[in-house]
Amino acid sequence: MRARSAEALLALARWPNAVLAALGVLFGAWWVGWGPIAPIALAAMGAMALTVAANAWNDLADIDIDRRAHPDRPLPTGRVSPRAARRLATGGAMAGVALGAASTPPLGALSVAVVALMYAYSPWLKRTGLPGNVVVAILASLPFLYGAWSVGQPHLALVLVLVAVPLHLAREIAKDLEDAPADAVSRRTLPVSAGTSAALAVLAAAALAFLLLLLPFATTRPRFAAAALPAAALVIYAAATAMRGRRGSPLVFKLAMLCAMAAFLAARP
Repeated sequence: MRARSAEALLALARWPNAVLAALGVLFGAWWVGWGPIAPIALAAMGAMALTVAANAWNDLADIDIDRRAHPDRPLPTGRVSPRAARRLATGGAMAGVALGAASTPPLGALSVAVVALMYAYSPWLKRTGLPGNVVVAILASLPFLYGAWSVGQPHLALVLVLVAVPLHLAREIAKDLEDAPADAVSRRTLPVSAGTSAALAVLAAAALAFLLLLLPFATTRPRFAAAALPAAALVIYAAATAMRGRRGSPLVFKLAMLCAMAAFLAARP
């Protein structure tokens, strides 16, 4: 019973996303030249905790929608109670702020703002359509900044955030496109409020922006041009999949981010 409960809580937390957030922090620290391990590790754990809180709050706000769109998730199936989910979200938020502050005080302050935006996202910001998508795209890109900030060089990671935001934006819109039939009852997401064509246009623009932002690296680092080809191919495939009205593009966009990070790793002298 306990094993099943733990498994359900991990599913609610979407632990792979939490691990990806930690990897983003490590990548951001590496990008600016690394530094003492302790602050980096604390920032990575803080990013994981904040990701857990965000996912739990999101699913709490989406219980009714998920009964139609994602009936196998822990809350709709009853494997996790709303009370347990609230405790997980609150604990994750508090741990994220504490760990961020322990890494470096400015990260603690940033984490407070992140928690406020995450808490407001599903009940309110997500209903604003594109502005809500932009907010979550920025939040999803912050692990790079966390990593750089943990070693005292936040400004050097802004370029990584700039590259990541359009890719996360494309992924968020792709998710909204797939969830549009369920969202139409109670949410004004971009596909619901502006229509599928408008949402696809924004998705295509975001994907194109990501590809264009890779060009400066590709022209100055020849090895990067070759290493980034899988990421570029995946973004094009994901956008084409969404354009055809098929499911699965959000996962492909996520894989593209991993490939882009691998390209930066492979191409750095």
